Amino acid sequence: MQYRKIGNSNINASSISLGSWVFGGDVWGEVDDEVSIRVMEDALEKGVNLIDTAPVYGYGRAEEVIGRFLTGKKDKMMIATKCGLEGKGMALRPNLSAKFIREEIENSLRRLNVETIDLYQCHWPDPNTPLQETFEELKKLVGEGKIRHIGVCNFGKAELSSACSMAPIISNQVQYSVLNREIEKELIPFCEEKNISILSYGALGGGILSGKYKKAPAFSKGDVKSFFYKYYKGPGWDKAQKIGLVLHEIAVRHEVPASQVAINWVLRCRQTASCIVGCRTEQQFRQNITASDWQLSAEEIAKIENVGSDPHAHP
Repeated sequence: MQYRKIGNSNINASSISLGSWVFGGDVWGEVDDEVSIRVMEDALEKGVNLIDTAPVYGYGRAEEVIGRFLTGKKDKMMIATKCGLEGKGMALRPNLSAKFIREEIENSLRRLNVETIDLYQCHWPDPNTPLQETFEELKKLVGEGKIRHIGVCNFGKAELSSACSMAPIISNQVQYSVLNREIEKELIPFCEEKNISILSYGALGGGILSGKYKKAPAFSKGDVKSFFYKYYKGPGWDKAQKIGLVLHEIAVRHEVPASQVAINWVLRCRQTASCIVGCRTEQQFRQNITASDWQLSAEEIAKIENVGSDPHAHP
């Protein structure tokens, strides 16, 4: 396992970290908590030292199962959680008010059974709350010892620029894959300039780049793949299939699953501190955990990027 520093912090994160959205058991389908705990135990054994979670993942369930896992292991695994989404089911809205952040941090600390959260992230921008209010409250939480570092998620360049003028931001968690390279245009160069690390999610495009879908599947309305990842129909599906063929070809050459090629491509970006990978089972996790143990060649990277070409790309 490789380890990379997040921003200007003292966090050296495993280049592959464990995402826990699936552990919530809602929009990804039902999941067994005992399996989730075994996945985390396996991750720790394989060198993963960072778990990413959020209060809305199962409305507390993911954080609670992580809290169970952390018993006796709090010094071995770092936790990144989030604040600023409220609601129920599909009806979510951003809320980064000081009052709601205060409620969320106390609930997360209780569910995770920890005194301090290593990385506390704004889940989505909130156009209805002044950034000053949000980041003043987060700095208070640092001062109180409830959180160590401040991060954001899904912030564009303009929002991030304003935020980092108000507080020390060490990371921006964003969707990044060979199917979605939007952040290369402005966000990655800005993060390089400000020493803000990228924590990437969606490297597999919601599973489509794993190669397991040979024809476009039909998902239920509540399944996250039906609304969050836009690659399962129309032009997105066609593009994913073309890229998938190249990933498969390279995977055969390296004797690894295609999913590892997709993850390896994300890690080729020097600003990516860690690629967040979710899984439902230990088998899925083991399939991806060694993705950072080898490197794509320049020729292979070029071949992948030519298929999913973006004229504005800036790796």
